[in-house]
Amino acid sequence: MQRVSSNLTVFLKLFIPTAWIVFFGTFTIALFFSSESQLYIFTSTGFKIIWVVFLLMFFFLMFFTIMQLKRVELDTDSYIATNYLQTFKLRYEDIQSVYTLRFWRFIIVSFSLKGRSSLGSKISFLANAYLYDSFLAEHPNVKSLLESLNSKG
Repeated sequence: MQRVSSNLTVFLKLFIPTAWIVFFGTFTIALFFSSESQLYIFTSTGFKIIWVVFLLMFFFLMFFTIMQLKRVELDTDSYIATNYLQTFKLRYEDIQSVYTLRFWRFIIVSFSLKGRSSLGSKISFLANAYLYDSFLAEHPNVKSLLESLNSKG
């Protein structure tokens, strides 16, 4: 097994949402429990509504993007995907399509599965371009399989 996910995945998936929720959640609690004399500008009802909408929108944005990232290790006949709580070994035959999007040194890769696994019906990960490309260069059979399933890239 060779890890192809970026080390940045841990930071994006665990640290950013945790820090964001703690900081902005604490500010939201303070916003609703502070008196007008303590936070004069922020106590209007309009500001509180806008703030809660902003808080919820950004939380859902994080939840449906970076919090869905997985750590992936590839092998010749299977791959391992983990969400840092559970780890599953899956087969390439279960992949329906592959979507890749390249950004400089990173590649966002999504495996759409034929069925639903314990990690969902889509495995998305932030791949390190060097690790991903070197694995595919060393394993041409996996490269041809993933390229045949590639829907964009």
